[in-house]
Order: sequence, then structure tokens, then C-alpha cells
Amino acid sequence: MNKQGLLLCAKYSVAPNYFGYCGPNENKSLVDHLKENSGDKEVQSILSEFETLYLNLTLIAKENKIDDIFDERVVEAYWVGNYLLQNISSKDYTDLLDEKFNLEKKLGSKNLSKLSHKILVNKIYPHHSFHVFNIFKRTGYDPSFHTLSTMDECRIGWGKVLHAQNPNIKSQNATIIVTTRPLMMSDKTLIFGREKRKTLNVSYKEKQFIKPKVGDWVSFHWGQVCDIIGSEQAKNLFYYTSEAIRFYND
Repeated sequence: MNKQGLLLCAKYSVAPNYFGYCGPNENKSLVDHLKENSGDKEVQSILSEFETLYLNLTLIAKENKIDDIFDERVVEAYWVGNYLLQNISSKDYTDLLDEKFNLEKKLGSKNLSKLSHKILVNKIYPHHSFHVFNIFKRTGYDPSFHTLSTMDECRIGWGKVLHAQNPNIKSQNATIIVTTRPLMMSDKTLIFGREKRKTLNVSYKEKQFIKPKVGDWVSFHWGQVCDIIGSEQAKNLFYYTSEAIRFYND
């Protein structure tokens, strides 16, 4: 069991679970495990119930001949992006969509056929942002179409910390301020906008498992900080998110 891989996956999964968008009703348990730095079989069991996550991790691991789908490299590939995504076959990804995601029912046969063809003739990367931007219908509890706002919230964002609350001050909603580039539409084209300040939560009802400092790079999901990341990880997020945007605009 890869403890660090499980904890990394929990960091990125806890926000949509907390708000009831994806996975089982176990958000309190995930927060507690992260606070206690405990990656165990219970965390593995909870994360295995995130259908989209689990199927994509399985594909990435299989294509890279890695036995553990919660290997830290596999988890990072899906949520942040890394070299493992370069080894994914477009045909195998299309087969996954056809066989496991039941997308014909969610998208309709005509839309699924168009999407499958588009994937087969392009180089794609099964990064979280690709699923957010290009599968269109959410595969969690909410079946509605994504709007620009929900796409921006659902993708993994990143930014540099400008201001952080004193970690010794107890607050039910401890926050930080980062600079980041939001998504926007320009002439029906999805692009990154100019840098703006964004306030992010770092706690879940006074439970806090991460304490960013001014100058840190952080990743975030649904307005909650996921992790403190390095500059290379920020570059990977930019690259793979840009590739997902390119496919969306094509």
C-alpha cells in the first residue's frame, strides 16, 4: 500500500467529496485522515468509490506497467500531470470511455461517436482537466452540463501565495490569497485570463491539514487548497491543462 500516493489522492479528492459532487459520503473521514497523515485501507476503499478517478488511475497504471493504481506517480499524473501521461494510447482511452463510463447514455450516441473519433485522431492526455473540459457532463452526483464557472472550479488550479493567515489563529474558514489565471471565453474560445487575486480556503470547519506560506505555489480544487507544489508541478499543470483546452477549442 502506497501511503503517500493515497494521501496525495485524498488531498485532491476531498473538496468535491466535501461538497457532495463526487465519491461516497465520506468527506469527514477523508479530512480526518489527512489531518492525521494517515493513508490506510479505509482511505483506499473510499477513493476506490470515485468512479472517474478510479478508472483513469487504472488506465494510467496499466499503460505504464505499474501495479499499484495509487502509486504516487500515477496519482500525480492524473491530478497534476507528469511524464506517465505521454504513454497513454488514444485507442485505449476511447475503449475506456466506451466500455466503462457509459457515456452513450450520458452524451448520446452521436456525441459519443464524434468525441471518440476526435480522440483517436489527436494526441490526448487523460489528465483531470481533460475530463472536466471535454466530457462535458459531470460523472458524479450532478448530471448537469458544466458552465464556464464550474469548469474553472472543477479543474485543478494553481497560484502563488500572496497572503496567508497566521497558522496559530484558529478560524473556521482559514484562508489564503493567491494570484492565478482564471478561465474565460473569448470569441467562443476557452483561454486563460489575466492574473487575478483569488481567496482560497485551507480548512474544513476548523480542520486544517496544510499550512501554506507566502511565496509558496499551491494547487486548489473547488476553492479549497489541495497541496503545496513545486514550480515544475505548476508548469505541468499549465501544460496539461493547456492541452485539454486545445482539444476543447479544436
